[in-house]
Amino acid sequence: MTGLVDYCRVLLKLKAIGSSVQLPYRNPRAAKQVKFGKNVKIRKHAWFSLTPDCEVSIGDNTRIGRYFAVSGVGSSITIENDVLMSERVFITESHHDFEDISRPVQSTSVSGGPVFIGAESWIGIGVCIMPNVRIGKHCVIGANSTVTKDIPDYCIAAGSPAVVRKRYDFDKKSWVPAS
Repeated sequence: MTGLVDYCRVLLKLKAIGSSVQLPYRNPRAAKQVKFGKNVKIRKHAWFSLTPDCEVSIGDNTRIGRYFAVSGVGSSITIENDVLMSERVFITESHHDFEDISRPVQSTSVSGGPVFIGAESWIGIGVCIMPNVRIGKHCVIGANSTVTKDIPDYCIAAGSPAVVRKRYDFDKKSWVPAS
């Protein structure tokens, strides 16, 4: 019964600001921790796995595709305004510390750091965004990329790990190959 009440509370809160998360979505209690901007749309099968001390913020006019997953244990995940995310995007601000080989990985400590996605960025299908990453403003991250390092503003990055392939040159007013 508590799960149904949580679903209803989140849906009413989102409706009041013109945002929506399509059903079904997983872990509505964690979704209550997310600060939703106005006019946010999240498609079916979103999954939120957050500890109470993880802060998540999704900016205005952001669109997120099906099977979106976000995981956090204590830092922050910030998605600015007007971000477009395709399907199957995974964002985490944590990872298991596995250096101590005398312990199973599942019993090791978890650490990480904040994730930031700049305004007007486009995150392609199947992208994985790892901890301690800042994706700049108006970036494009290619399909199935794994972002492990910062991506500057106005860049196109792709690959696993993601590498900057192009940058926008404001003097030439065009995208140019990264040097």
